[in-house]
Amino acid sequence: MSETQRTMPLMGAIDTETRDVDPVAIAGCSHWSQALRLCLQQSRVKRDQRSWADLLGMSVGTLNTLMNADHHAKRGARVRHLDMDMVAEIEALAGNNAISQYQVMRKARQLYCQRGQVSPEQEMAELRARLAQLEAQSA
Repeated sequence: MSETQRTMPLMGAIDTETRDVDPVAIAGCSHWSQALRLCLQQSRVKRDQRSWADLLGMSVGTLNTLMNADHHAKRGARVRHLDMDMVAEIEALAGNNAISQYQVMRKARQLYCQRGQVSPEQEMAELRARLAQLEAQSA
């Protein structure tokens, strides 16, 4: 039996559903380009920048500019913006919802960069809630 014949039945078991990324990782993003980088890093299929650019129909330079837009904005360089219609395509290819999660959390003011001073009591309560969530997931 050839390798192709052995692996063909496994093709039906491939999971194509997009999944959420750890919310703590998303909360650490302070710019949409960081969420884009996280999305590509957490991709189900590991690809280099050339592969991503080819899949998205853009040059490597354009993809690199998008991925580093948070750095370009600080230097006063030409800022690129992510085409919002492309978000669903990127997330489908990556197999995760990092960019959408970022947008929801930003709107809800749940990103670390949006927080003011947090009291130690409030931080402990958040950590206890996160610990309970992780314990529930592992059970």
